[in-house]
Amino acid sequence: MIDDEELFAADLIGRRLLKVTTAWHHHADDDLSLVHLWLHLEGLGPVLVHTPSTGVFLRADQPHGPYSMEGHGSVSVTDDSPDVPMTRFVGQTIRSVRQIDYNDGHCGFTAGLTLRFPSGSIRLLGLVDDLLIAHDQHLGAVEAHLHEDVTIAQVMQTSWGCPSQWDARTTTGQCLYLWYRRGEGTVEQHPSEDVDTWDGEESTLWTSRDDGTDGGWIEIADFLAMAGLLPAPDAEVHTPPIDPKA
Repeated sequence: MIDDEELFAADLIGRRLLKVTTAWHHHADDDLSLVHLWLHLEGLGPVLVHTPSTGVFLRADQPHGPYSMEGHGSVSVTDDSPDVPMTRFVGQTIRSVRQIDYNDGHCGFTAGLTLRFPSGSIRLLGLVDDLLIAHDQHLGAVEAHLHEDVTIAQVMQTSWGCPSQWDARTTTGQCLYLWYRRGEGTVEQHPSEDVDTWDGEESTLWTSRDDGTDGGWIEIADFLAMAGLLPAPDAEVHTPPIDPKA
């Protein structure tokens, strides 16, 4: 991988987290803020997570060393600090990466990403020049304006047996393709239900997970739970009858 190469969220899925490196700005008043985060991923190398102002961006990049900022404090660099929530996931594989949106009624933007691991999930957020790592913590009033598109409004089963397949739509209108075979389940997001549009840049992988069962069939409720998706209370679930002649 080439340094400074821009990466996409889907590039992280299926990669094992090997190490976490963080750079911290020590201010003159002893205040501490996160400057940079590197995720060292198997088969991908170090991935820099940074924020230009709002949202987070990913690129291939080697961690820098500590340095002084003269009259503005200094920057320290640490590996696998127990004080960094991301460190608890070292050794685990990233199962899904989802976009987090911010909208307060006046402005809206992509605020960050949620990474899901076998033992839990963690959020990476860029809010007003601050890079935040949020695990179990509540971020206060801003939480009311953060949204992750994981609620399913409609799902139609299109294949039974092995593989099991469904077309789904979220409450915000996102088109999803759900697939399960031999214990492996994937969720793909596409720009429309037209399969001719599925090979473009607007399509992306949301989730890839192996449940270890080698199973070829799964109930939709179990699949949604495995993928971290939630059915809306009034979700429409369509399972057409199987044609015995098919």
